[in-house]
Amino acid sequence: MTLIPICSTNDLPEGSRKTVNVEGTPVLVLHVDGSYYAIEATCPHQSGPLGQGIVLPKLEATFVSAGKRLEESFSETILTISCPWHGWEFDLSTGAHCGDSEVTLSTFEIVEKERELFLKSP
Repeated sequence: MTLIPICSTNDLPEGSRKTVNVEGTPVLVLHVDGSYYAIEATCPHQSGPLGQGIVLPKLEATFVSAGKRLEESFSETILTISCPWHGWEFDLSTGAHCGDSEVTLSTFEIVEKERELFLKSP
């Protein structure tokens, strides 16, 4: 297992984010709700900058038929990031697109050691 240094935990306070390069791939590292996430930083749609996207709980809905929603609520466990260019949303933990399970971004494990953050190399 190779650990790639990111930064000190002091350099990534709650609510912040930074982009790092991992083997030529930009990776977005975020500190949200007490957890660290790392996901590919480029939207696969038209290469939009996910680092500028909004992080929100996933919108979940129960449908009774096409276009007819019974109820909507925000997830209490799943956070998403949306591309600022066209709104494509991705699960921060899995990298899965919220509307098309065949579209995914790579995610990376973050390891914290002695107040330093590392990305676990794929």
